[in-house]
Amino acid sequence: PLAEVPAWRQIWWSRRADLVGLGVMLTVLAGILLFQDVVVRDTARYRAVRLAFLSATVVFLGLYAGAQLSVVNVVTFAHALLTGFRWDLFLLDPLVFVLWSFVAIALVFWGRGVFCGWLCPFGALQELANIAARRLGLRQVAIPWALNERLWMLKYIAFLSIMALSLQSVADAFRLAEIEPFKTVVILKFVRDWPFVVYALALLGVGLFVERFYCRYLCPLGAGLALPAKLKLFDWLHRRPQC
Repeated sequence: PLAEVPAWRQIWWSRRADLVGLGVMLTVLAGILLFQDVVVRDTARYRAVRLAFLSATVVFLGLYAGAQLSVVNVVTFAHALLTGFRWDLFLLDPLVFVLWSFVAIALVFWGRGVFCGWLCPFGALQELANIAARRLGLRQVAIPWALNERLWMLKYIAFLSIMALSLQSVADAFRLAEIEPFKTVVILKFVRDWPFVVYALALLGVGLFVERFYCRYLCPLGAGLALPAKLKLFDWLHRRPQC
């Protein structure tokens, strides 16, 4: 009887088509990462593959499924470990659960770039918007290295502040986590009070002139993923001295 089936199993079954779509995306991405040398050998082919994948991330993961990982998930997971972990609570959102599982495994082999560079709907939207801006001739702003190093610290300060505040009040930590525009753009699709919409549009606007501005300087989730990525066991992401 349906009443005897756990709620999370009902949700997973109802979203089986979405899970298949996500499975296809993750399989393709795993192939791109495993055979990166072949993919990047032809620049035009690599750009086409990347643009297609980022578009799928925005349209399928973001606009359609609303599957956006967040620093809120990190806070929730950390407190679950402290107060009594229950798998069924995390299984209620199957796409987010599968994404986190894939990202956790990928951290061991490729670091945080797998999520930040490929699976973040807001990050993908920023990159696609910046590519369009470049093609339209918008002049890019180069951040001086000295300023870049100082701005780069902001996301780590944001992440540590959110985690520290959560020890006193999870509700206050979630309010501070609004530094992420993910809820406004991806989850609620701009149907929100105007200050949140203005903030999100401002970040996207700056991103037209400074590539991935939010990701580089403000994203607490990116900072949170960067810390365990330092402990990765393998270094399968090839770095080019020219870059």
